[in-house]
Amino acid sequence: MFSYEKVQTLNELELFVYKYVTSHLEECKTMTIRDLSTQSHVSSTTILRFLKKMGFEGFSDFKYVLRHRDKRVDERVLTQDLGPVEQFLDQANSTEYAEKIEKAAQMIASTNTRLFFGMGSSGSLAQYGARVLSNYGLLTLAITDPFQPKPVSERDYSKTLVILLSVSGETEGVITQASYYRQNGAKTLAITANKASTLAKIVDYSLSYNVPEKKLGSLNFTSQIPVVYLLEQLGEQTNKLVQASKASPEI
Repeated sequence: MFSYEKVQTLNELELFVYKYVTSHLEECKTMTIRDLSTQSHVSSTTILRFLKKMGFEGFSDFKYVLRHRDKRVDERVLTQDLGPVEQFLDQANSTEYAEKIEKAAQMIASTNTRLFFGMGSSGSLAQYGARVLSNYGLLTLAITDPFQPKPVSERDYSKTLVILLSVSGETEGVITQASYYRQNGAKTLAITANKASTLAKIVDYSLSYNVPEKKLGSLNFTSQIPVVYLLEQLGEQTNKLVQASKASPEI
């Protein structure tokens, strides 16, 4: 419904609309543009600009497509919970997104040491990501403690890649780690749900999956399916690059 290429053109306010719509597909079928404006906390003008970028003629056209989408998508039943994840997988299947994964894999393959960093559920995924790359024989470690002491002596981080996981991209501990390693010569790669986040802006490269955050109080229930997909794709693509490099004759 929303291609990756088109989503990449959205500004921060338009992303609010995108994230609300993809996580409230059923509700949007009966909403007026004023209702959507209130719920997504943006103006009607922003909504219309968002719809135009997505290829719709207007709000009525958008609602018509939304109401008939079940018949147009291989008769699959989309629920409110699966909508954002399916949207991500559709985007991930695009050529442009595959190229972004390829570029990130090149960063991983070109370094000697890889450090994953994350906190909370992202910390668990950092450990999983480190295991995926380690399974391919790549030296990879996971850091999940934001208070772990930094090395006292000077170190050469020029061949080190730090991969930072954060749903919001605004977690202070993650941003601090990104800044420290980047200032000391390491390359940095972010995997985040928010392409407009502070983390995405300060790293060398970022992969965003644009899935709406789901929070209950201080707890975060945002789906991590896109992150698992990206970690496994990065492992597979990096391994292909490493094997191709070994097979190529040296000049």
